Amino acid sequence: MTLVALAGNPNCGKTTIFNALTGLRHHVGNYPGVTVELQSGQLVLGDSVIEILDLPGTYSLSAHSEDERIAAKELIKKNVDVIINILDASNLERNLYLTAQLIELRRPIIFVINMIDDAEKTGKVIDIEKLELLLGGPVIPTVGSRQDGIQKLRSKIQEILNQDEICHRQIPISYGDDIENELRKLELEISQDEQLAEGVAPRWLALGLLENHQWALTLASESHASRAIENQRRESAAFLEGHLGEDATALLAERRYGFAHGLFAETVQTTAESGRNLTEKLDAVLTHRWLGIPIFIAILMAMYAVTFVLGKLPEAWISRLFENLQNWVSIQLPHGELASLLANGIIPGVGAVAAFLPVILVLMGCVSFLEDTGYMARAAFIMDRLMHLMGLHGKSFIPLVMGTGCNVPAIQATRIIEAKDDRLITILVVPLISCSARLQVYILLASAFFQPVYAAFVVIGLHILSFGVAVLMGKILRWTLFHGETTPFVMELPPYRMPVLKSTIIHMWEKGSTFLTHAGTSILAGAALIWFFSHYPGIASYELKSKYAQTQLEIKAKELPADEERCALEQMEAEHQTQILNTSFAASFGRKIQPILQPILDPDKSRQDAWKDSVALTVGFVAKELVVSTTAVMYRIPSSDGDADDLSLQDTLRFSSGMMPLTAISFLVFVLLYTPCLATLSMIYEETKSLLWPAFTICYGLFLAWGMSWMVIHVGRMVIGS
Repeated sequence: MTLVALAGNPNCGKTTIFNALTGLRHHVGNYPGVTVELQSGQLVLGDSVIEILDLPGTYSLSAHSEDERIAAKELIKKNVDVIINILDASNLERNLYLTAQLIELRRPIIFVINMIDDAEKTGKVIDIEKLELLLGGPVIPTVGSRQDGIQKLRSKIQEILNQDEICHRQIPISYGDDIENELRKLELEISQDEQLAEGVAPRWLALGLLENHQWALTLASESHASRAIENQRRESAAFLEGHLGEDATALLAERRYGFAHGLFAETVQTTAESGRNLTEKLDAVLTHRWLGIPIFIAILMAMYAVTFVLGKLPEAWISRLFENLQNWVSIQLPHGELASLLANGIIPGVGAVAAFLPVILVLMGCVSFLEDTGYMARAAFIMDRLMHLMGLHGKSFIPLVMGTGCNVPAIQATRIIEAKDDRLITILVVPLISCSARLQVYILLASAFFQPVYAAFVVIGLHILSFGVAVLMGKILRWTLFHGETTPFVMELPPYRMPVLKSTIIHMWEKGSTFLTHAGTSILAGAALIWFFSHYPGIASYELKSKYAQTQLEIKAKELPADEERCALEQMEAEHQTQILNTSFAASFGRKIQPILQPILDPDKSRQDAWKDSVALTVGFVAKELVVSTTAVMYRIPSSDGDADDLSLQDTLRFSSGMMPLTAISFLVFVLLYTPCLATLSMIYEETKSLLWPAFTICYGLFLAWGMSWMVIHVGRMVIGS
């Protein structure tokens, strides 16, 4: 299958072009590091099916960070037939540095000048014909968000691929006589190994060797001519440094920047003084030294306030829908274990999680809006100074912000961090960031024990606490395990753009569909397991079954009025379910670990059902959503007056759990900080290739969570007591 690779800088609109070509729905975020893995899709042109590869956004192919390594590794493969180089029209000169490297690959390239409208707004006119002449390949202006120019791009791809021999005029990038002579010497040695020369362009490999790129050194070391190549590399590097006074890496970069500057000067004209543009005016306020952080906090508070207000009404509707379904199943199915599994296990477990779908959709829509406007990049810039004070890299703030959605992709996003120590510290503190799965637990307990306004402050406070603890742990890790200095932070601030409504809706749907899929798989399985462990062996007990049947016969034998008989049967059912739960595996396990959690969940030893919280927290090791499901299964026992079906889960917790607002906050702090879910631990292992760091994350998370929850109880009591 024909392979076409998309390459470009972060924020150039590469993934927008990818979506337009393939029709796939991938999120477009307006800050570096969104695309941390390869995305693949198919483009059908006539009878041909073309695979489109969306490479990570990268400023160069120097392979310093993980995303650069991924992009370079894919591009040097011979099976890439055509490269589409996406360039941001408003930042063309900066983008052309990567273009210079791509030209050196000696592959057919289509150059896409994206967001051409932004350049025109600032008074820049790009001479497309002259740019085509100087680059040696087709140049297509586009506006990806409106799909302007996409059809022309499809036609150009088809035109190039339909040629009997793919021809591409090669534009030489001259590095000067001295460097060119050394490159020729290296190319000659590389050509001695025909297999090596066929696998990668000799000039590209020679450039990589002069720049000491690891991928180039590895390829050369595997050649039968490795000794001759290495000797020539050393001689050439020594000659250039001695003769020109700089190492080869700096010399090559200088010439590429010169190429980019010259090309820009030749093809771009400014028609008028644009003055201070909108981006500069907004940045003067939003990134202000003193106003930036308060504005950022205010934006977060507004985002969560909107989330609570807009998500509350649909949440009530969904809860009522599942309650009605639960009642219908209880009536329609004969009394037994299957009916109990559905009515008391799966339906309330999945329903308790699904009820938070509107909240997740609204929150993800707000986050998507901030990303697409370009504000998230400013948030990283604003927080850079604080992050450095706490021992973290400024770029670390991007994965931390992504972690508010899900910790798994946030850990993947650490690939944009070049320094190994900075990246590892960020990986270890990302699990402390409050994710959307934890948000469901916050909303459940906050809405149960606090008025809506105070509930919003509780949730905001937990998010602020998560960031505070993350940066504090970053500093502690820097002091203890990682002693290297924090590397300087250079963050691109893309121009502000009005988000495309379609993109925001797609992002909301992606997160929502992922959430529903999760609820339909792991949450479904988890709810079934929770029901099993909370009902067995009690529900199968012959003694309990006999007692239940005998009591039922006794009530009916009394020939009470219909209402009194119904109340008596409901009270008997409540007592029976309580006996089943109290004799279950879950009860046994919960009571065994309760002494460990008792100081933070039941400091007065006054709660008879405190062990249920221990079970919910334990199940949360698998997935934090299961804390909500477990709580629903554990506490949704019919009350003696038969009103349980008319109570929401929040009401049941408030009136029946014995939990107080202070212990509820302690519970939430523990949920925030303790061991991350299995998916996050698995991703930590994937990124570090070591079991040590997932194990370390489990241990320090538990210790931190218990300690902080204990402080909440004791400090809270001191404040209340005063």
